Amino acid sequence: MTTPAVRQSRQNIVRRGAWRLVASVASALLLMPAFVLAQVRPDSTRRDSVRVELPIPPRDSAAADSAMQARILARSDSIRNLMLGDTIKTPVARFEMPSAALDISERLRFDRNAILSSSAMTLADLLDRVPGVSTFRSGWLAGIHAAAYNGDARRIRYFIDGIEVDGVDTRGVGAIDLVNIPIWTLEDLVIERGAGEIRVWMRTVAATHTTPYSRVDIFTGDLNTNAFRGFVARRWRNGLMFQAGGQQVATQSGRVTAFDGNTGQRLRSDGSVQLFLGRLGWARGKWSVDAYGQGGARDRDRHTSRDTSLFNNLPGYKGSHREGYVRVGYGDTLRGFWSQAMVQSLRVKIEPDTFIAVLDVSGRALPRPDTITARTQQVVAVGYRTNNWAVSLTDRIRPLNGQSVHAPVARGSANWRAFSLGGWVERSGPDSTDRTEVVAQFRPTSWFVVNGSHASRTPVDSSLRIASSSLRAEAAVRYKNIWLSGGVLREDAVRYANIELLNLPGVMLDAPAAQGMLIGARGRLYKDVQFEVQSIRWDTEQFQRPPSTIRADLALISDWRRRFPKGEFSINARISYEMRGGVPFYYGVRGEEEEPDIRVTEKAQVATAHLEIRIQKGTLFYQYRNLSGGQYEQIRGITMPPAVQMYGMRWEFWN
Repeated sequence: MTTPAVRQSRQNIVRRGAWRLVASVASALLLMPAFVLAQVRPDSTRRDSVRVELPIPPRDSAAADSAMQARILARSDSIRNLMLGDTIKTPVARFEMPSAALDISERLRFDRNAILSSSAMTLADLLDRVPGVSTFRSGWLAGIHAAAYNGDARRIRYFIDGIEVDGVDTRGVGAIDLVNIPIWTLEDLVIERGAGEIRVWMRTVAATHTTPYSRVDIFTGDLNTNAFRGFVARRWRNGLMFQAGGQQVATQSGRVTAFDGNTGQRLRSDGSVQLFLGRLGWARGKWSVDAYGQGGARDRDRHTSRDTSLFNNLPGYKGSHREGYVRVGYGDTLRGFWSQAMVQSLRVKIEPDTFIAVLDVSGRALPRPDTITARTQQVVAVGYRTNNWAVSLTDRIRPLNGQSVHAPVARGSANWRAFSLGGWVERSGPDSTDRTEVVAQFRPTSWFVVNGSHASRTPVDSSLRIASSSLRAEAAVRYKNIWLSGGVLREDAVRYANIELLNLPGVMLDAPAAQGMLIGARGRLYKDVQFEVQSIRWDTEQFQRPPSTIRADLALISDWRRRFPKGEFSINARISYEMRGGVPFYYGVRGEEEEPDIRVTEKAQVATAHLEIRIQKGTLFYQYRNLSGGQYEQIRGITMPPAVQMYGMRWEFWN
């Protein structure tokens, strides 16, 4: 039983609670307009605007419905414009790439990010990863960079957007100087290992985003290395595309100073490389049209050998090139029916060696005539691709000696369960050689794979070459996170040309049948630490081919997602090591008995360190080549630069 005092206390508590509830409701009603106004979208009001009172029509009038619909349309247009801020448009025509199912691994397939982060400065750096390929350099970025497969430079072929790179440079005589093929302009690069030859497939960058994109590369370092690259690209919603880019790279061994009188004389393959490119195109639906062009200039000073009485000097070079193509395409090579037609033009101008004086009978210097070489190439290709098979037919037409020479190529691949099969048949290639190649792969489980290929080459009699065949067989097994591989590469007796680009005599070389043993390993050692080792050893000696080669890479590649879940940071630290045996070169005959003049390079060991740190869209990089600083050579008598350090930055912008 409660007392009167207790009852009075309870009534007071109830009254106070009621007044608090009334005050809370009143406060909410008073503050509600402020909250409502605070939730209005910023794009529905204008700052500094004059408000005019308008008569509000009745709710059931047509004017009310019209005003409401106008507000809805304005709001939906605002949302649509926001969503259309960046869209991906239909890409321009892309030439087909070889199937990934026909190689034992995908380590030789590079997208744009992989190319930029591979520590490769030129295409020769990427070809160093292919067993059986030998690269030859005379210097740093402006020097000669050449490559050969099994000693033959013409057994490495290069294709850019489906157009084959022809060696029209009169100094190369069929060999390609890889400095003239920039890799910073590429979107995809695939190195296809055939049994008889290596085919390098490259696609140039083509914009697909409507948001403007730009990129800047700046780096400097030893040997007075200074370089700048710039690239811009844009797509519009109507399908139009525009791209432009440029590069300036220069090196100089001598150090310029006013105290010792050194003027920075360049005598070790120093020079400069300039390049400018542009693309204009349109794509919508399955149709696309684009025009691509690039031009540049290059100069390289002579390279004095260590001993001019024993070795040959490399002459200087100064020239320019212009090339471009127009392409019409239908469909996409990734799926369904596709077809493309291209017309390409190439022009190379070489100025005479500035170190060789041409005099008339009176001793006066004669004007130096320019050497200009031009060639066109037409490409017509059709194909069809599904998830399980693909076929294509390509015809490359070149005008040679007043006649149009056709080089048709039929290509096909098929996948069925654990089996993959591919073929390549070419008639009258660029060197008038018929080629046939078959490759097969069997992958019964996720930890075992077997791959084999056979190729035959039948040249015309006028080429002075001989018919030959090649065989490659490999197998790989996975243990935990590591793949172990091994194989054999067999070559018939061959005849091939000396590499005149290296200032060697223009003769044909004969080589006996040979067999090479392949051994490799790759995988993940611990978390983000990866490694790769590739080696090959031949049982016979051959000109322009080392008897053995070993290459090893150790890399730490991580985005550190636990600390940076949005991916705004990454690190790429790697060390590569390459060892090659002495390479024999043929320099003609000497003496009255005309004995062969054979010179063998010294064994070379080179280690390179590379570090990249990416923060958002900016990447800082540092590279140290030849960590030991010791002398080495890849061309007999031509000493490569000592330790070279280089550092710089790549920065991407999406405006």
